[in-house]
Amino acid sequence: MRSGYIHYISLLLLFAFAGCIQSCQSDARNATRIPPVIKKSRTEWQNDALLSLTDLINRGVDSDVNYFKRARIYFDREQYSEALDDINESIYEQDNVSEYFLLRGKINRELGKIDNALEDAQRAEVLQQSSPELYILLADILQAKNRFGEAAGYLNQAMKMAPYDGSAYYVKGMLQARQGDSLASLSSFNYAINVNPRLLRAYEQSIIILRKLNNVDQALVVNEKAISRFPNEANLYFERGEIFNLLAKPDTALINYQKAASLKSNYEEALMQVAALGIHLKEFYKAFPALEQLLKLKPKSKEINNMLGFSYEKTGDYARAREYYTTALTISPGDQDARYGLYRIRLRENEGTYSNFYPEETAGSTYKLLDTSRVKINVIKPRGTTNIRVDSSRKAKIE
Repeated sequence: MRSGYIHYISLLLLFAFAGCIQSCQSDARNATRIPPVIKKSRTEWQNDALLSLTDLINRGVDSDVNYFKRARIYFDREQYSEALDDINESIYEQDNVSEYFLLRGKINRELGKIDNALEDAQRAEVLQQSSPELYILLADILQAKNRFGEAAGYLNQAMKMAPYDGSAYYVKGMLQARQGDSLASLSSFNYAINVNPRLLRAYEQSIIILRKLNNVDQALVVNEKAISRFPNEANLYFERGEIFNLLAKPDTALINYQKAASLKSNYEEALMQVAALGIHLKEFYKAFPALEQLLKLKPKSKEINNMLGFSYEKTGDYARAREYYTTALTISPGDQDARYGLYRIRLRENEGTYSNFYPEETAGSTYKLLDTSRVKINVIKPRGTTNIRVDSSRKAKIE
């Protein structure tokens, strides 16, 4: 009797243990007992890394290496000024590391400091750097300096080592564009953008070529895509203004030029277009701020003084108009625009015949919109080292 009772108890314990195992397995499958691993986003990871690197730098631990690592994160986040400060610290402490000069060359290229970028890239090459990253950088810098043969040579080396690199296709597109092969260059730029959406210059060059081909619809598509990626880039809004100028929508063009000027206060071309369109549309109150900012940048410009004189003349402020016309004459004593402006004011004030001399309906035609093509690229003959076919059907030089 006692042995039967013990057997019964053993069976109960066995069933309980089996149930416990099954329950634990179920919990494990459903991740109810062990918390799931939460993956950090790239931004969160970078923020943590920046905090850690900053702490190490402040404690003086491997300063040159940690400055370099922090500079790479800043570069990846397109914070180029911060990246430059850090990589300068790295090079100050260790001036014989090729990776440091390569990174500084890339940063200087993004900041538009072409000569500095070339010097850094060449120093990296001397220090035995032989990566496709370096060759692409050298090719890009050299094509920007119109040294096309050397650029093509470095590009060929880079594409053998990294045939699908987006930056390499950007440089290839630039060389094709300089040869006048517009369709091939657009294809290269499109590939570069798809592989590396950070290549702002690839968007910009695509927009310029499409605009020059009068393919304004596609230019607008690329421009919108670029602005969604770089919402604070003044050049993209300027190009948008150029597109709407081609579409004969000056009001919309003016809005985009104003946006470009607001993002970059010393953007002379955008300011000039705001002023010219404000005068053209007879919205002088929009032209005044741009003209005043331009005058600060170029106080000896007779053209800007004349435009200010004309704007004040048309709003009836003859005293201010006379002041600017007189300044323009002082800068250029033979300037006819200033002389005619002063003559019109005298007629208006003394004889009341201003309207007959200078009809109101022609006032907006005095200042024409400027040709604002900003990138000059001379057409060159195709070079055998690039192995690029030339599109003979449609060509668009970038001037």
